[in-house]
Amino acid sequence: MGQSSDRAGKRAGVRDLEREDLPSVGGLFQRTFRKGGEPPASLIDYLREVFFEHPWQDDELRSKVFVGENGDVQGFVGVFPSRLELDGRPLRAAFAGSMMVEHPDRNPLAGARLLRAFLAGPQDISLTETANAVALGMWQKLALPLDTAYSLNWLRVFRPTAAAVGVVERKFPTARILRPVAAAADALGERAGFSSLRMPAAVAGRRTAFRDATQAEFAEALLSLKDSFTLRPMWDRTALDWFTQHARQKRATGKPFWRLALSPKGEVVGCYVYFASRGGIGWLLQALCTPAIAGDLVDDLFAHADGQGCAGLRGGGHPWLTPELISRKAIFYGRAFLVAHSKDASLLQPIRSGTALISGLAGENWTRLIGDSFD
Repeated sequence: MGQSSDRAGKRAGVRDLEREDLPSVGGLFQRTFRKGGEPPASLIDYLREVFFEHPWQDDELRSKVFVGENGDVQGFVGVFPSRLELDGRPLRAAFAGSMMVEHPDRNPLAGARLLRAFLAGPQDISLTETANAVALGMWQKLALPLDTAYSLNWLRVFRPTAAAVGVVERKFPTARILRPVAAAADALGERAGFSSLRMPAAVAGRRTAFRDATQAEFAEALLSLKDSFTLRPMWDRTALDWFTQHARQKRATGKPFWRLALSPKGEVVGCYVYFASRGGIGWLLQALCTPAIAGDLVDDLFAHADGQGCAGLRGGGHPWLTPELISRKAIFYGRAFLVAHSKDASLLQPIRSGTALISGLAGENWTRLIGDSFD
């Protein structure tokens, strides 16, 4: 009798994720972020891969579940271990993502308990780059504010009517049937002489050359360019390939386009990858460059996406690109927020100054759990 009570007591509250929890977490994910129903086997397999076969797997940085008195999973926060370095000093980091609670009205403290359990871990720095308004409120109640520079989501419109349809599609996928009507309306507007938001294919006076790249060439460029950031991931080729391959599998975002920027001497001075489908709104996952060519990179990015027939292009916070985005008619808005916490305030200074590489492939946006579907 006493042993049974002990087991029940250990199971109640917040504990580390176990492999046998994955079907329950998958079901919770389906009910919270999708349309419900039984979780597909592909989702369960994916949860196993990202939370138990991560290249930087750390048994002390485990995802957390909130369980009821009967041991049933009622809440979850995914924890993605990360390895960062600050001026050569290795750091243990962790990203929190995919926070969800079953019946939050019945479990009003479950989310806060999951977040506190995450923050109590052994990591040097705790982050999230995908906090929604609800999750942000939990961080703020702990006196942990968002970082504005990395939370500036943006949208650049090329075809206004099609872009409006694309925004509606995110909520109602059946709105896709309106794409041909939207394309016709945008073409009519351009012929009528309305102010165009389209981008020129070439910009006069630009010395930087751009070309398409393979995924492997893009990875090599990232490994070189990341060293210009004060706080950066400790990628090696094996880990980086794992992240990029997961990002490439995000079918809902469209086809990936890998691009390199070259100096007049042929040196790689920038790179970016974005995803796009004709008539839809493309998505920038990652862009790195030397400061001198930031404007050239944004010009090429917009022109390339426009040339692929995108209605628009969106992305998360890239502080090193923000001035160029502002001057090129990008719209800024709040959607996913970045929050960082550390007991050592010096570790947060690069984030405050915008010299940290902690988002996109360096963060958690590579995962299919954000914005993709499972069969």
